[in-house]
Amino acid sequence: MSLPRRSRHRCLLPLLVLFLLITPVSCAGPEKSPAAQLPPLADRSKLILFGVDGADWTVIRPLMDAGLLPNFKKVVEGGSSGTLLSMEPTLSPALWTTVATGLPPELHGIADFIVSLPGGGYKPVTSDMRRVPAFWNLIGQTDGGREVGVVAWLASWPAEPVHGYVVTSYLPYLYNWSTGRPLKGTVVEGIPRQTYPEALLAEIEPLKIKPEAIPPELVGRFYDASKLAELGKDASECVEGFLWSLASDETYRRIGLKLFQQRPVDLFAIYFGGVDVVSHRFWKFTWPSAMPYNASPRETEILKGVIPAYYAYMDEILGEFLAKMDARTTLVILSDHGFKPVFFPNKPTTSGHHRLEGALVLYGRGIEKGRTLEGATLLDVFPTVFALLGEPLSRQLPGRVLAQALQLPTSGRLHLDYVDAYPPLPSRTPSSPSEEIDANVLERLKSLGYIR
Repeated sequence: MSLPRRSRHRCLLPLLVLFLLITPVSCAGPEKSPAAQLPPLADRSKLILFGVDGADWTVIRPLMDAGLLPNFKKVVEGGSSGTLLSMEPTLSPALWTTVATGLPPELHGIADFIVSLPGGGYKPVTSDMRRVPAFWNLIGQTDGGREVGVVAWLASWPAEPVHGYVVTSYLPYLYNWSTGRPLKGTVVEGIPRQTYPEALLAEIEPLKIKPEAIPPELVGRFYDASKLAELGKDASECVEGFLWSLASDETYRRIGLKLFQQRPVDLFAIYFGGVDVVSHRFWKFTWPSAMPYNASPRETEILKGVIPAYYAYMDEILGEFLAKMDARTTLVILSDHGFKPVFFPNKPTTSGHHRLEGALVLYGRGIEKGRTLEGATLLDVFPTVFALLGEPLSRQLPGRVLAQALQLPTSGRLHLDYVDAYPPLPSRTPSSPSEEIDANVLERLKSLGYIR
């Protein structure tokens, strides 16, 4: 798969522009100071990477204007923001792994939700299929005092050893109705290596929530549950998948907030998948005029508020993390793609699908206020995050540091450390889920338009 045309062009920025903004300093000399000489964590530069799958400015901005997203409004007005260009095909495991590695799918090796097995059949992608290190493999490798915390990142199972901790999202893209596994992943009983260290699983297990245990007051923010009996089969299926997704995001919200507060780290990354799910399922109910057919007026009346309410739910979670940030922390919010209406005649439960234009916001320490970003791509997130943390950048990264978002030193230049290449991943033993994906799951992926 080739890079998007705009990405290829931007990777060949004029050398003069790069010289004015970035002055590389080789890392070939002595290593950074050992952990004992690092300042306390409270005095170090830190970063939160807040992933919202499928978030789109065409939804965010009207809701901000209506006063429904106060925390998004705060970070947009107080930071730098703009469109984040995705790449084709817009398959979430590939895109979020691109963010995590700074490399395109043809190099990092995660290209789809599933891979074909030699003897026939399929299996979901796993972290041991990734060919290159992710940011969680690299933080702390050249500076022993730094630590990383990762919660629910796509394609992160099985958990890898890191300087810090990882909570994976097991089978994160699938919902198998017969076994009760969720659409966007959760903590699954009896599955090994869901966390690193593995003992962390017992600590977070009580925070898990299942769809039937979601508090009624939370469900009531999205629709009136007393009216669900009036829905037809397809709309009811949309609601059932939505409840699994809400349970997943609520589970990782609880886990993320607990770990962020009790186990602070230099780089904390968390992923939420529910906006993507509701945008696939409920677009026709929120914007029926965008469809080439008339959705049921009664179903539309019952379900029209699901997408706006889910963005408001994400805004609430964002506010919880904002309240716990200190002055030395940078927040990076991003989506892997945006959304648009789509008409699949044979897929009545899907009315929204991906578009390339996603969202990016940078806020907090080191970020310019009120600046609009131009031309950012998924490949630029990794180098920008590492630049903000003072971590070395590999010369093999095709993306660029988004210097337009950063408060530059008085010299007007960023002083970055570089290495020729990051160390390769250690050899790993391939892991397999407890069962292969069955025909039921493949149908669910087809219904979302992910596979043909």
